Amino acid sequence: MPAKNQPRMVELAKEHVGPAMSLEGLVSANFHRSLDGERVINYGQWENEDAITKLTQRPGFGKEDGHWTGLAENEFHLYEVVLVEPDVT
Repeated sequence: MPAKNQPRMVELAKEHVGPAMSLEGLVSANFHRSLDGERVINYGQWENEDAITKLTQRPGFGKEDGHWTGLAENEFHLYEVVLVEPDVT
């Protein structure tokens, strides 16, 4: 994504995360912006793979028709949590 688009992507993430948190199966959503301005990463934790599959079938959440259209390319990658180290400070 062009670095000039990153601020708008962050704004859109903030606008859309509230409604997204009401979706069944979404546990948490974390957004990270790259310091070079070329990426915004959304790390979403879901209860199971079925929940994320249902999300991608909803209008506005598919690979090609989301709030990012025209600002950035979207990639989906699914991962399984294998270790969580809690912050004990």
